[in-house]
Amino acid sequence: MARVKTKDAAGTQPAPPSPHAHLDAFDALMATAAVDSQIRALAESGADTQTLNAALTEAFVQAQRRWGLGLHHLRHAAELTVRGEQPDIALLTDGQLTAHVSEGSAAIAAAYAPMQALDERGLSLWGALPDGHRVPADVPFTHLKALIEDARDFETHWLSGRGGTFSRVWRSGETLFVEVARPASPQAALSDAAWDVITGIKDRTFQRELMSRSEEVGLLGALLAARHAGAGANLARLPEAHFTVQAAVQTLEGTDGRSAEGYRAQIRNALAELEDYQSGATRQLAQVLKHGLRSQ
Repeated sequence: MARVKTKDAAGTQPAPPSPHAHLDAFDALMATAAVDSQIRALAESGADTQTLNAALTEAFVQAQRRWGLGLHHLRHAAELTVRGEQPDIALLTDGQLTAHVSEGSAAIAAAYAPMQALDERGLSLWGALPDGHRVPADVPFTHLKALIEDARDFETHWLSGRGGTFSRVWRSGETLFVEVARPASPQAALSDAAWDVITGIKDRTFQRELMSRSEEVGLLGALLAARHAGAGANLARLPEAHFTVQAAVQTLEGTDGRSAEGYRAQIRNALAELEDYQSGATRQLAQVLKHGLRSQ
């Protein structure tokens, strides 16, 4: 007589990996930079490999700019690949493999960390261009105006701005790039979100308890401890724990890129964009931290 399979026996069988897991992971990684990549949707629409690779690279370059890692001088790309027997996405730097999306956000962040060179303010010491004249941060605007209007490739050092922001500008060919940055590590962003969550708790007794705990373990530590034992480990697996928006880059082309007034307008646009991205990231992180929060 044949043995009848029980529910328990069937339940021990591991679920097959999703054929779209690598695409979903990439889209989630891009979301930390406020990049709506929608790569899975594009793949399901029947796009060919060349189209998908172009979309992957476009999204990844945009994310690199917004993460504020300071790696503009390197060439970034993302492309479909196979790792083992599973479909994956390779992240490339100057044509060389840096990481696979399947490795997870922590591993990806660790792979790019050695490439960075940050000063005490969290700003990149790398130039945006591989070569070219770098203008001092205290250059008079008349000098900067002349460069914008007449110069070939050039870039400035970081200029101090309002609200804890910094900016720099560079030209590559006929494109003028304007970057505004406000350094904020993923941990700092999570702490800001934890503050928003704690100050929004209506149970004042519980709120005071969390504030008291935060004096020893910080705001984020207090909030995670109020959830469950695995909350910290679960959070560490999320892309938001390793990447966040720290910069915004605007561009001007052709004659627009040789206008000092255009440059000033793009500084304002980049600042507004950065503030929108960072405030949106805080709200999104607050929702992540609120999920499952209990006062027991």
